[in-house]
Amino acid sequence: MIFMSDNLYEIDSAMNLIKEDIIKELSESVSKQNNERYIMKPSPRNLSFSEKRMD
Repeated sequence: MIFMSDNLYEIDSAMNLIKEDIIKELSESVSKQNNERYIMKPSPRNLSFSEKRMD
């Protein structure tokens, strides 16, 4: 029984490390995308319909 609980603890720890890595990568990716969007100058081609002025 002790072997099984040790094994489950190791699996849980490994899954937590994987989860932390995934969250870090997603956060970096979103941050990078936000920075690219901020740097990119808007043009009529990349504005949505609601952002275009109605003249």
